[in-house]
Amino acid sequence: MKKAFTLAEVLITLGIIGVIASLTIPALISEYKVKATVTQLKKINSTLSNAFMYMKENEYGGADVESWGNLSDDEFNEQFAKNLNAIDICAKGQPDKCFNNIQYTNLNGTKNMLQFKNYPGIVLGDGTVIATHVFEPEYIEQTGIYGQIFTDINGPKAPNVLGKDVFSFIMFKDKIVPRGLATETNSQLNAAKYCSKTNGYGHNGLGCTAWIIYNENMDYLKCEGLSWHGKTTCE
Repeated sequence: MKKAFTLAEVLITLGIIGVIASLTIPALISEYKVKATVTQLKKINSTLSNAFMYMKENEYGGADVESWGNLSDDEFNEQFAKNLNAIDICAKGQPDKCFNNIQYTNLNGTKNMLQFKNYPGIVLGDGTVIATHVFEPEYIEQTGIYGQIFTDINGPKAPNVLGKDVFSFIMFKDKIVPRGLATETNSQLNAAKYCSKTNGYGHNGLGCTAWIIYNENMDYLKCEGLSWHGKTTCE
């Protein structure tokens, strides 16, 4: 008489395997997505910074942005694109080419009012889409911020949410930095205000960029009470 598993035993075993898989696979997928975002954002941070420094040294003799003249959005975008692995450039207000009229959402779930199609854009070889904007002289004088760069790391694909796949970088006179640095107290850059699922501020999520790059997690999606000078992970 040959020994074998009964049908009931096989079904029970498969059921146990299914339960374990349902508990572990989503967590593994989520962890993979976070690691992929961290890697991609670090790459973009380096790419933008290197392009800016190359532009500064080779096109303006090392001079800071304040000496570049009053570049329009399109003028800056075209020069910046030359130093990137750009496969396409979108003029300011050019519809359906870079951002396809996507409606973006803030991290707290509210509708975002930014219209990236109103800024000139750049499409990179890896699918990242960039929007660039140079501030007016009056705003620069008040804040010391010369411009900002928005990045959608997977182009028009979902989720199109600030702080999940849409991030922001700030241009100072001599460098580009990820928005939301620990050292920034300016309300325009503050991660405490602009990287929280519960705060009601508009554009919430744009302040998460530096957090992901330097803390290498997206735990602000899972818990509250995180801070640069305290708890930096949910665990």
